[in-house]
Amino acid sequence: MNTNLLLEQYEQLNYVVEQMLIDTQKEDWESLISWQPKYHQLTENLKLTDGLTFIESIPLQHQDVIKMYFNNIISYHQQLVQLMHARRRELSKLIGEQVDYQTKINSYQKIADLL
Repeated sequence: MNTNLLLEQYEQLNYVVEQMLIDTQKEDWESLISWQPKYHQLTENLKLTDGLTFIESIPLQHQDVIKMYFNNIISYHQQLVQLMHARRRELSKLIGEQVDYQTKINSYQKIADLL
């Protein structure tokens, strides 16, 4: 693999993960989902490239850029995971509340039917 291609792939992955984080923060779920194919394609490409062995053989300045992208990607990914867990907890709570309301409504309906 060529150094410029590797740098480009890390730059693209950095961008994609950052956009996914932004979409999650904005709760733009459709846009978030639309990034999934590109994310999977880039991560698959990077897995196939024998990454670490190749990275060690490129000039230090390029290694530093790749490390920066890698650290950004990890940070964005961690924030993304935290946000997704928070949204899931919120959704679970809302669903639980709705189930409680529906149960109460059903109970009131049974009482009203008895009267």
